[in-house]
Amino acid sequence: MIQATLAARNLAGAANNTKWNELTTHFRQLPGWKPSYRSKSITGHISEWDVEWFYHLPFPFAYVEWFDIGVWEAAPSLGVLLPHTYIDHSEEVSRVIAQIGFEFELQADVLRIWGYLPKSYEDFPPA
Repeated sequence: MIQATLAARNLAGAANNTKWNELTTHFRQLPGWKPSYRSKSITGHISEWDVEWFYHLPFPFAYVEWFDIGVWEAAPSLGVLLPHTYIDHSEEVSRVIAQIGFEFELQADVLRIWGYLPKSYEDFPPA
């Protein structure tokens, strides 16, 4: 099923199980804030955003065309009438993803990891 879909869509692998395992291990062990994520399957399904890093991940990762990570954390509210503020974790998350060796890009508050090439910018925030 996977190989037939990859061949039909002319997709080439950009990630592997070792990289996906390093990613999940890192965010599972992260104290405190856990980033949100969503993914797109090579079959076309885009998941909802989630923050649970143990059981809700898109297993097996061999189906993941792209994987988005939200890099902003909502800061504690300073009052009902004041605007919401955010803590930007983009540098920290980018550094980890680069060390693992993924092909990725950061736009606005979303970091996208590509599981397959060519890169798909579907539903990716504008730069």
